[in-house]
Amino acid sequence: MERPPSVQDIIEQPVVVSPQKQSLVHKGELSFGTLLGLCTGYFLKKMGRLFAIMIGMGFVCLQYMSAKGYVTVHWDRMQAGYNKQMDVDQDGRVTVRDVQSKWRKFVDLLTKNIQFKSTFLVGLYAGIRFG
Repeated sequence: MERPPSVQDIIEQPVVVSPQKQSLVHKGELSFGTLLGLCTGYFLKKMGRLFAIMIGMGFVCLQYMSAKGYVTVHWDRMQAGYNKQMDVDQDGRVTVRDVQSKWRKFVDLLTKNIQFKSTFLVGLYAGIRFG
């Protein structure tokens, strides 16, 4: 038969602390750059969704009107315009490298002439990710 633990046994037992979830952004350490990045990322995510909805609705409306005979849509011209704007390396296709290049240009535009580029980018990522 086992004896119940004494007070000394309980005191000498190691305390196990479970790790708490660490937040990506510490409220007490929000810098100006992080705050601006967070707000910009949140804005970009919300506006991106709105833009995607508008593009999708426009496509559905154009297809409907085309099917009913009200308009004629020249998809080849639209695709040529898209390729002209997005195809950075001029290989005739829009690839991941083209999109990455456009993204880098956009981030360079957002971070031009600011001293807190790294904290801004962390905030931008968090705003897009969690916004």
